[in-house]
Amino acid sequence: MKACGVIAEYNPFHNGHRYQLSEARRMTKSDVMVVAMSGNFVQRGAPALLDKWTRAEIALRNGADIVVEMPVLGSVQAADLFAKAGIRLLQAMQCDAFAFGAEEGTAEDFVSHSRFLREHEAEIDRIFQTYRNDGRTYAAQLETAIADVLRPQGSAISFSTPNNQLGLAYVKENEQFPEPMETAIVLRRGAGHNDSDAFGQEFASGTAIREWSLHHGKETEREDMGRFVPQETLEALERRPLLDWASYWAMLQYQLMLLSHTELRNIYQVEEGLEYRLKKEAEDAADFMAFIRRMKNKRWTWARLQRVCSYILLGITKDEADSFQKKADTIRLLGFTEAGRRYLNSLKKNTDTPIVTKLREPHTADLQLEIRSDRIYRLGGLPVLEEQNFTRSPIYIRNEPRNPF
Repeated sequence: MKACGVIAEYNPFHNGHRYQLSEARRMTKSDVMVVAMSGNFVQRGAPALLDKWTRAEIALRNGADIVVEMPVLGSVQAADLFAKAGIRLLQAMQCDAFAFGAEEGTAEDFVSHSRFLREHEAEIDRIFQTYRNDGRTYAAQLETAIADVLRPQGSAISFSTPNNQLGLAYVKENEQFPEPMETAIVLRRGAGHNDSDAFGQEFASGTAIREWSLHHGKETEREDMGRFVPQETLEALERRPLLDWASYWAMLQYQLMLLSHTELRNIYQVEEGLEYRLKKEAEDAADFMAFIRRMKNKRWTWARLQRVCSYILLGITKDEADSFQKKADTIRLLGFTEAGRRYLNSLKKNTDTPIVTKLREPHTADLQLEIRSDRIYRLGGLPVLEEQNFTRSPIYIRNEPRNPF
Protein backbone atom coordinates (compact mmCIF):
# COMPACT_ATOMS: atom_id res chain seq x y z
CA MET A 1 0.00 0.00 0.00
CA LYS A 2 1.35 3.42 -0.95
CA ALA A 3 1.03 6.03 1.79
CA CYS A 4 1.02 9.81 1.44
CA GLY A 5 1.50 11.99 4.50
CA VAL A 6 0.15 15.43 5.38
CA ILE A 7 1.16 17.65 8.32
CA ALA A 8 -1.87 19.51 9.62
CA GLU A 9 -3.65 21.19 12.51
CA TYR A 10 -7.28 21.15 11.32
CA ASN A 11 -8.10 24.05 13.60
CA PRO A 12 -10.83 23.47 12.55
CA PHE A 13 -11.14 21.09 9.58
CA HIS A 14 -12.67 22.88 6.57
CA ASN A 15 -13.37 22.20 2.89
CA GLY A 16 -9.91 23.38 1.87
CA HIS A 17 -8.43 20.58 3.97
CA ARG A 18 -10.77 18.05 2.39
CA TYR A 19 -9.75 19.28 -1.07
CA GLN A 20 -6.05 18.99 -0.14
CA LEU A 21 -6.43 15.38 1.04
CA SER A 22 -8.34 14.43 -2.10
CA GLU A 23 -5.84 16.12 -4.43
CA ALA A 24 -2.82 14.69 -2.61
CA ARG A 25 -4.27 11.19 -2.86
CA ARG A 26 -4.91 11.67 -6.58
CA MET A 27 -1.55 13.29 -7.38
CA THR A 28 0.52 10.67 -5.55
CA LYS A 29 -1.75 7.72 -6.46
CA SER A 30 -1.75 6.70 -2.81
CA ASP A 31 -3.88 4.05 -1.11
CA VAL A 32 -3.62 5.62 2.34
CA MET A 33 -3.56 9.23 3.58
CA VAL A 34 -1.60 9.63 6.84
CA VAL A 35 -2.04 12.85 8.83
CA ALA A 36 0.44 14.05 11.44
CA MET A 37 -1.82 16.42 13.39
CA SER A 38 -1.15 18.85 16.22
CA GLY A 39 -2.71 17.82 19.49
CA ASN A 40 -4.59 20.14 21.82
CA PHE A 41 -2.16 23.06 21.37
CA VAL A 42 -1.29 24.36 17.92
CA GLN A 43 1.65 25.89 16.09
CA ARG A 44 0.75 29.56 16.55
CA GLY A 45 0.83 29.05 20.33
CA ALA A 46 -2.84 28.65 21.18
CA PRO A 47 -5.23 26.01 22.49
CA ALA A 48 -7.00 24.23 19.65
CA LEU A 49 -10.57 25.38 19.01
CA LEU A 50 -11.78 21.76 19.16
CA ASP A 51 -10.06 18.93 21.01
CA LYS A 52 -7.77 16.52 19.19
CA TRP A 53 -10.18 13.57 19.19
CA THR A 54 -12.98 15.59 17.62
CA ARG A 55 -10.65 16.98 14.95
CA ALA A 56 -9.19 13.52 14.24
CA GLU A 57 -12.63 11.96 13.73
CA ILE A 58 -13.72 14.75 11.37
CA ALA A 59 -10.55 14.23 9.32
CA LEU A 60 -11.11 10.46 9.15
CA ARG A 61 -14.64 11.03 7.84
CA ASN A 62 -13.37 13.41 5.16
CA GLY A 63 -10.41 11.82 3.43
CA ALA A 64 -7.79 10.83 6.03
CA ASP A 65 -7.04 7.16 6.73
CA ILE A 66 -4.71 7.48 9.72
CA VAL A 67 -4.30 10.35 12.18
CA VAL A 68 -1.30 10.42 14.51
CA GLU A 69 -0.56 13.11 17.07
CA MET A 70 2.38 15.49 16.85
CA PRO A 71 3.99 15.96 20.29
CA VAL A 72 3.31 19.31 21.94
CA LEU A 73 7.00 20.30 21.70
CA GLY A 74 6.84 19.56 17.98
CA SER A 75 3.57 21.31 17.23
CA VAL A 76 3.98 24.51 19.32
CA GLN A 77 7.08 25.68 17.49
CA ALA A 78 8.32 28.07 14.84
CA ALA A 79 8.23 26.80 11.25
CA ASP A 80 11.59 25.01 11.13
CA LEU A 81 11.05 22.94 14.30
CA PHE A 82 7.37 22.35 13.48
CA ALA A 83 8.47 20.99 10.09
CA LYS A 84 11.17 18.84 11.68
CA ALA A 85 8.69 17.19 14.05
CA GLY A 86 6.07 16.63 11.36
CA ILE A 87 8.41 15.20 8.73
CA ARG A 88 10.08 12.98 11.33
CA LEU A 89 6.68 11.57 12.25
CA LEU A 90 5.71 10.90 8.62
CA GLN A 91 9.06 9.19 8.08
CA ALA A 92 8.41 7.04 11.16
CA MET A 93 5.06 6.13 9.57
CA GLN A 94 7.06 5.06 6.48
CA CYS A 95 5.15 7.31 4.09
CA ASP A 96 6.23 7.09 0.45
CA ALA A 97 5.16 10.67 -0.31
CA PHE A 98 4.06 13.80 1.48
CA ALA A 99 2.00 16.76 0.33
CA PHE A 100 1.48 20.34 1.44
CA GLY A 101 -0.41 23.40 0.32
CA ALA A 102 1.37 26.35 -1.30
CA GLU A 103 0.39 29.56 -3.04
CA GLU A 104 2.57 28.84 -6.07
CA GLY A 105 5.35 26.69 -7.46
CA THR A 106 5.97 23.03 -8.17
CA ALA A 107 7.57 20.28 -6.16
CA GLU A 108 10.69 20.64 -8.32
CA ASP A 109 10.87 24.36 -7.46
CA PHE A 110 10.76 23.69 -3.73
CA VAL A 111 13.27 20.83 -3.87
CA SER A 112 15.76 22.78 -6.00
CA HIS A 113 15.50 25.84 -3.73
CA SER A 114 15.93 23.65 -0.67
CA ARG A 115 19.10 22.09 -2.05
CA PHE A 116 20.47 25.50 -3.09
CA LEU A 117 19.87 26.92 0.39
CA ARG A 118 21.51 23.93 2.08
CA GLU A 119 24.59 24.45 -0.07
CA HIS A 120 24.70 28.13 0.94
CA GLU A 121 23.91 27.83 4.67
CA ALA A 122 27.17 29.48 5.70
CA GLU A 123 26.51 32.46 3.43
CA ILE A 124 22.94 32.83 4.72
CA ASP A 125 24.19 32.78 8.31
CA ARG A 126 26.85 35.39 7.53
CA ILE A 127 24.27 37.75 5.97
CA PHE A 128 21.78 37.04 8.75
CA GLN A 129 24.28 38.11 11.39
CA THR A 130 24.56 41.54 9.75
CA TYR A 131 20.83 42.10 10.36
CA ARG A 132 20.77 41.00 14.00
CA ASN A 133 20.51 44.50 15.50
CA ASP A 134 18.25 46.21 12.98
CA GLY A 135 15.12 45.97 15.17
CA ARG A 136 13.19 43.49 13.03
CA THR A 137 11.94 40.07 14.07
CA TYR A 138 14.09 36.97 13.75
CA ALA A 139 11.79 35.66 10.99
CA ALA A 140 11.99 38.90 8.99
CA GLN A 141 15.78 39.01 9.28
CA LEU A 142 16.14 35.39 8.19
CA GLU A 143 13.72 35.87 5.30
CA THR A 144 15.79 38.81 4.01
CA ALA A 145 19.04 36.83 4.30
CA ILE A 146 17.53 33.95 2.30
CA ALA A 147 16.16 36.35 -0.32
CA ASP A 148 19.59 37.96 -0.68
CA VAL A 149 21.15 34.57 -1.42
CA LEU A 150 18.36 33.47 -3.78
CA ARG A 151 18.16 36.73 -5.74
CA PRO A 152 21.12 36.10 -8.10
CA GLN A 153 19.67 32.80 -9.32
CA GLY A 154 16.13 34.18 -9.52
CA SER A 155 13.00 32.65 -8.08
CA ALA A 156 9.46 32.20 -9.36
CA ILE A 157 8.31 31.55 -5.79
CA SER A 158 7.71 34.12 -3.09
CA PHE A 159 8.78 32.88 0.32
CA SER A 160 7.05 35.73 2.14
CA THR A 161 3.77 33.79 2.50
CA PRO A 162 3.23 31.45 5.49
CA ASN A 163 2.40 28.37 3.41
CA ASN A 164 5.42 28.74 1.14
CA GLN A 165 7.72 29.34 4.10
CA LEU A 166 6.41 26.26 5.85
CA GLY A 167 6.53 24.23 2.64
CA LEU A 168 10.19 25.09 2.14
CA ALA A 169 10.88 24.06 5.75
CA TYR A 170 9.13 20.71 5.09
CA VAL A 171 11.17 20.06 1.97
CA LYS A 172 14.48 21.04 3.60
CA GLU A 173 13.80 18.61 6.45
CA ASN A 174 12.65 15.81 4.14
CA GLU A 175 15.77 16.16 1.99
CA GLN A 176 17.97 15.39 5.00
CA PHE A 177 16.70 11.81 5.27
CA PRO A 178 18.58 9.00 3.44
CA GLU A 179 15.37 8.17 1.56
CA PRO A 180 13.36 11.39 1.14
CA MET A 181 9.65 11.06 0.56
CA GLU A 182 8.22 12.05 -2.81
CA THR A 183 7.02 15.67 -2.65
CA ALA A 184 3.61 16.82 -3.91
CA ILE A 185 2.29 20.41 -3.99
CA VAL A 186 -1.43 21.19 -3.74
CA LEU A 187 -1.87 24.77 -4.88
CA ARG A 188 -3.98 26.77 -2.46
CA ARG A 189 -7.41 27.95 -3.60
CA GLY A 190 -9.64 30.59 -2.01
CA ALA A 191 -8.76 32.63 1.07
CA GLY A 192 -5.25 33.30 2.31
CA HIS A 193 -3.82 31.55 5.35
CA ASN A 194 -4.55 34.37 7.82
CA ASP A 195 -7.43 36.08 6.01
CA SER A 196 -10.04 36.85 8.68
CA ASP A 197 -12.64 38.27 6.27
CA ALA A 198 -12.86 35.60 3.63
CA PHE A 199 -16.39 34.27 3.29
CA GLY A 200 -16.72 35.52 -0.27
CA GLN A 201 -14.02 33.09 -1.41
CA GLU A 202 -14.33 29.52 -2.69
CA PHE A 203 -12.66 28.27 0.49
CA ALA A 204 -12.60 30.18 3.78
CA SER A 205 -9.46 30.35 5.91
CA GLY A 206 -9.14 28.68 9.29
CA THR A 207 -8.71 32.14 10.83
CA ALA A 208 -12.06 33.32 9.44
CA ILE A 209 -13.85 30.18 10.60
CA ARG A 210 -12.41 30.47 14.12
CA GLU A 211 -13.46 34.13 14.32
CA TRP A 212 -16.99 33.28 13.19
CA SER A 213 -17.25 30.34 15.58
CA LEU A 214 -16.07 32.25 18.63
CA HIS A 215 -17.68 35.62 18.04
CA HIS A 216 -20.32 35.56 15.30
CA GLY A 217 -21.90 32.14 15.46
CA LYS A 218 -25.52 33.15 14.95
CA GLU A 219 -28.11 30.66 13.75
CA THR A 220 -28.90 32.89 10.76
CA GLU A 221 -25.29 32.49 9.55
CA ARG A 222 -25.26 28.69 9.83
CA GLU A 223 -26.08 28.19 6.15
CA ASP A 224 -23.21 30.48 5.14
CA MET A 225 -20.75 28.55 7.30
CA GLY A 226 -22.03 25.28 5.86
CA ARG A 227 -20.54 26.32 2.50
CA PHE A 228 -17.02 26.21 3.92
CA VAL A 229 -16.88 23.27 6.33
CA PRO A 230 -18.08 19.63 6.25
CA GLN A 231 -21.26 18.78 8.13
CA GLU A 232 -19.21 17.07 10.87
CA THR A 233 -17.27 20.27 11.55
CA LEU A 234 -20.43 22.37 11.59
CA GLU A 235 -22.04 20.04 14.14
CA ALA A 236 -18.90 20.00 16.30
CA LEU A 237 -18.71 23.81 16.30
CA GLU A 238 -22.30 23.90 17.57
CA ARG A 239 -22.09 21.14 20.18
CA ARG A 240 -18.51 20.89 21.44
CA PRO A 241 -16.62 23.25 23.80
CA LEU A 242 -14.86 25.93 21.71
CA LEU A 243 -11.60 26.96 23.33
CA ASP A 244 -9.18 29.84 22.86
CA TRP A 245 -6.85 31.83 25.11
CA ALA A 246 -9.80 33.51 26.84
CA SER A 247 -10.51 30.16 28.52
CA TYR A 248 -6.99 30.03 30.02
CA TRP A 249 -6.15 33.66 30.77
CA ALA A 250 -6.83 33.38 34.52
CA MET A 251 -4.58 30.29 34.72
CA LEU A 252 -1.78 31.98 32.81
CA GLN A 253 -2.09 35.18 34.84
CA TYR A 254 -1.89 33.14 38.05
CA GLN A 255 1.25 31.38 36.81
CA LEU A 256 2.92 34.66 35.87
CA MET A 257 2.20 36.15 39.28
CA LEU A 258 3.21 33.00 41.17
CA LEU A 259 6.51 32.19 39.45
CA SER A 260 9.62 34.14 40.37
CA HIS A 261 11.86 35.72 37.76
CA THR A 262 14.30 32.85 38.22
CA GLU A 263 11.58 30.24 37.75
CA LEU A 264 10.33 32.00 34.63
CA ARG A 265 13.84 32.00 33.17
CA ASN A 266 13.76 28.20 33.38
CA ILE A 267 10.73 28.08 31.07
CA TYR A 268 11.48 27.19 27.45
CA GLN A 269 12.21 30.24 25.24
CA VAL A 270 11.88 32.81 28.04
CA GLU A 271 15.03 34.83 27.31
CA GLU A 272 16.47 38.32 26.83
CA GLY A 273 14.97 39.51 30.12
CA LEU A 274 11.45 38.73 28.95
CA GLU A 275 10.56 37.42 32.43
CA TYR A 276 10.50 40.97 33.83
CA ARG A 277 8.08 42.27 31.20
CA LEU A 278 5.88 39.19 31.52
CA LYS A 279 5.37 39.68 35.25
CA LYS A 280 4.95 43.44 34.97
CA GLU A 281 2.33 43.41 32.20
CA ALA A 282 0.36 40.40 33.47
CA GLU A 283 -0.81 42.15 36.63
CA ASP A 284 -2.64 45.01 34.91
CA ALA A 285 -3.86 43.37 31.68
CA ALA A 286 -7.63 42.91 31.55
CA ASP A 287 -7.51 39.84 29.32
CA PHE A 288 -5.15 37.78 27.17
CA MET A 289 -5.51 39.96 24.07
CA ALA A 290 -4.72 43.10 26.06
CA PHE A 291 -1.73 41.32 27.60
CA ILE A 292 -0.26 40.34 24.22
CA ARG A 293 -0.82 43.85 22.84
CA ARG A 294 1.15 45.22 25.79
CA MET A 295 3.96 42.70 25.21
CA LYS A 296 4.23 42.79 21.41
CA ASN A 297 7.06 44.68 19.71
CA LYS A 298 9.21 44.29 16.59
CA ARG A 299 11.34 41.56 18.12
CA TRP A 300 8.61 39.67 19.96
CA THR A 301 5.86 38.88 17.45
CA TRP A 302 2.33 37.84 18.33
CA ALA A 303 2.91 34.18 17.46
CA ARG A 304 6.23 34.02 19.29
CA LEU A 305 4.69 35.50 22.44
CA GLN A 306 1.74 33.11 22.26
CA ARG A 307 4.12 30.16 22.06
CA VAL A 308 6.00 31.41 25.12
CA CYS A 309 2.67 31.79 26.94
CA SER A 310 1.82 28.20 26.02
CA TYR A 311 5.10 26.97 27.52
CA ILE A 312 4.41 28.96 30.71
CA LEU A 313 0.83 27.68 30.97
CA LEU A 314 2.01 24.09 30.46
CA GLY A 315 5.11 24.47 32.63
CA ILE A 316 7.50 23.34 29.88
CA THR A 317 11.10 23.96 30.92
CA LYS A 318 14.28 24.38 28.91
CA ASP A 319 15.49 21.00 30.20
CA GLU A 320 12.31 19.28 29.01
CA ALA A 321 12.70 20.87 25.57
CA ASP A 322 16.31 19.67 25.35
CA SER A 323 15.27 16.15 26.36
CA PHE A 324 12.51 16.09 23.75
CA GLN A 325 14.94 16.78 20.90
CA LYS A 326 17.10 13.81 21.98
CA LYS A 327 14.48 11.17 22.79
CA ALA A 328 13.38 8.38 20.48
CA ASP A 329 10.18 8.63 18.49
CA THR A 330 6.85 7.37 19.81
CA ILE A 331 3.78 7.27 17.56
CA ARG A 332 0.50 8.19 19.27
CA LEU A 333 -2.38 6.85 17.19
CA LEU A 334 -5.62 8.86 17.31
CA GLY A 335 -7.65 7.02 14.70
CA PHE A 336 -7.86 5.09 11.44
CA THR A 337 -10.19 3.83 8.71
CA GLU A 338 -10.36 0.28 7.37
CA ALA A 339 -7.64 1.08 4.82
CA GLY A 340 -5.64 2.66 7.62
CA ARG A 341 -6.02 -0.47 9.72
CA ARG A 342 -4.55 -2.63 6.97
CA TYR A 343 -1.62 -0.25 6.56
CA LEU A 344 -0.96 -0.18 10.31
CA ASN A 345 -0.94 -3.97 10.48
CA SER A 346 1.77 -4.02 7.83
CA LEU A 347 3.70 -1.15 9.44
CA LYS A 348 3.86 -2.86 12.85
CA LYS A 349 5.71 -5.78 11.26
CA ASN A 350 8.39 -3.47 9.80
CA THR A 351 9.13 -0.86 12.45
CA ASP A 352 10.75 -0.69 15.85
CA THR A 353 9.06 2.62 16.66
CA PRO A 354 6.47 2.14 19.44
CA ILE A 355 2.89 2.74 18.25
CA VAL A 356 0.71 3.68 21.22
CA THR A 357 -2.94 2.80 20.78
CA LYS A 358 -4.23 2.62 24.35
CA LEU A 359 -2.38 4.80 26.86
CA ARG A 360 -1.26 2.77 29.86
CA GLU A 361 1.30 3.26 32.60
CA PRO A 362 4.33 2.00 30.60
CA HIS A 363 3.80 4.81 28.05
CA THR A 364 3.54 7.68 30.51
CA ALA A 365 7.29 8.40 30.61
CA ASP A 366 7.45 8.99 26.84
CA LEU A 367 4.22 11.00 26.73
CA GLN A 368 4.46 12.89 30.02
CA LEU A 369 4.28 16.34 28.41
CA GLU A 370 1.26 15.36 26.32
CA ILE A 371 -0.59 14.02 29.37
CA ARG A 372 0.13 17.17 31.37
CA SER A 373 -0.80 19.45 28.46
CA ASP A 374 -4.05 17.61 27.83
CA ARG A 375 -5.04 17.80 31.50
CA ILE A 376 -4.51 21.56 31.47
CA TYR A 377 -6.31 21.88 28.14
CA ARG A 378 -9.30 20.04 29.58
CA LEU A 379 -9.63 22.60 32.39
CA GLY A 380 -10.66 25.19 29.81
CA GLY A 381 -13.56 23.01 28.63
CA LEU A 382 -14.96 21.70 31.91
CA PRO A 383 -17.50 20.41 32.75
CA VAL A 384 -18.22 19.21 29.19
CA LEU A 385 -14.83 18.19 27.79
CA GLU A 386 -13.94 14.53 28.35
CA GLU A 387 -10.67 13.09 29.67
CA GLN A 388 -8.16 13.11 26.82
CA ASN A 389 -5.89 10.11 27.34
CA PHE A 390 -6.35 7.12 29.65
CA THR A 391 -10.01 6.47 28.83
CA ARG A 392 -9.52 6.84 25.07
CA SER A 393 -8.95 4.29 22.32
CA PRO A 394 -8.17 5.12 18.69
CA ILE A 395 -11.20 6.08 16.59
CA TYR A 396 -12.08 3.40 14.03
CA ILE A 397 -14.11 4.40 10.97
CA ARG A 398 -15.18 1.17 9.34
CA ASN A 399 -16.91 2.29 6.15
CA GLU A 400 -14.00 4.21 4.57
CA PRO A 401 -16.02 7.30 3.61
CA ARG A 402 -14.78 9.44 0.74
CA ASN A 403 -15.76 13.02 -0.03
CA PRO A 404 -13.75 13.85 -3.18
CA PHE A 405 -14.32 17.14 -4.98
